Amino acid sequence: MIVEENEARRNWRLIYLLALAAGLAVANIYYNQPVLGLIGSELHSGDHVGLVATLTQAGYTLGLLFIVPLCDSVNRRRLILGLSGLLAVSAATAALAPGMGVLLASSLGVGIAATITQMVVPMVADVARDGERGKAVGIAFSGVLCGILLARVVSGAVGQWLGWRAAFWLACSLAVLLGAMLARWLPDLPRKSDLPYGRLLASMLRLLGEYRSLRYACVIQGCVFGAFSAFWSVLALYLQSPAYRLGPGVAGAFGLVGVAGVFAAQIGGRLSDRYGARSGVLVGTLTCLASFGIMGLGHMAALVVGIVVLDFGVSLAQVSNQSLVLGLSESARGRVNTLYMTAIFLGGSLGSAVASQAWASLRWPGVMLAGGGFALVGLVAHLLERRYSGPTKACGPKAHCR
Repeated sequence: MIVEENEARRNWRLIYLLALAAGLAVANIYYNQPVLGLIGSELHSGDHVGLVATLTQAGYTLGLLFIVPLCDSVNRRRLILGLSGLLAVSAATAALAPGMGVLLASSLGVGIAATITQMVVPMVADVARDGERGKAVGIAFSGVLCGILLARVVSGAVGQWLGWRAAFWLACSLAVLLGAMLARWLPDLPRKSDLPYGRLLASMLRLLGEYRSLRYACVIQGCVFGAFSAFWSVLALYLQSPAYRLGPGVAGAFGLVGVAGVFAAQIGGRLSDRYGARSGVLVGTLTCLASFGIMGLGHMAALVVGIVVLDFGVSLAQVSNQSLVLGLSESARGRVNTLYMTAIFLGGSLGSAVASQAWASLRWPGVMLAGGGFALVGLVAHLLERRYSGPTKACGPKAHCR
């Protein structure tokens, strides 16, 4: 009994370490966003300064597709420590960049290395005990959300007082700290597959065809994140419109309301363990749909409440869906997570594009219809998946969710 309790404590310490690592890594995607104006002024890049953020996101997508699957076939500790080194070097290079060319190249490296986040989240599922996977994934996702929320705030403050290069030096320092922590405490977990790299990538299509629950989770969360992106991609335009006449700083401050998502991630994990992942997905998609009805009322109080409800629903659905898909195949969690996160990115891109057209045509009511439409499609997909997959607890900790 004492041995089991000590092992459980060690596991939870590792889970919290992985959650911290996930937050520190994902923050690097967002450090550059608040200081783009400062970068443009010093490097005289004009409208092209937006490429710094674009290439960071592009690097993250490339790493997600071509590096994260390696978690299933190589030594994950070495891979993650290597990317921690790349992250520190890329951030330092960005801080020292004499011009846009070097800054853009280093931004690509930062994005690639930031995929550490999508490597440590599946590791959480590996070390969690049966019946606690949802709780563990919820803790990891809370770390991700905290990293996203704090990155913009901290970077903006540092950039305002010390300049944009100081923001990248901060990122470099935190990357060194991350590498040191992981070198000290990250275990040397065994690899799960002997597939060569080409076959490893090709096997993702087989996994997508084999697991119906994975296909549905990709569609559902892609739609949920599409609704989320539809709202956030247009919020600044809405606040600057004659309805409010507020500046971009206010739009950025609204991001702090996203702290509701941190609590939702915790609730979602426990809900998934107790009642099955599908219960969390159902509540999450319904909550997202309701948020657009609230925000559609068109006044500031409704907007604030709607943002809280939206962030809560997105996080609840995310944790529930991710705990479900990470339980599908123990030997292919890296590849499964790659498929799932790629679907989310695609959904977010589509949501932003649709919202842009809706804003141009119908302004705020059109955006609310677009976001609500994405959430509704996600809800319908979930209800169809429930119909074909049996009772709510079919994807509990001891089930095989095909």
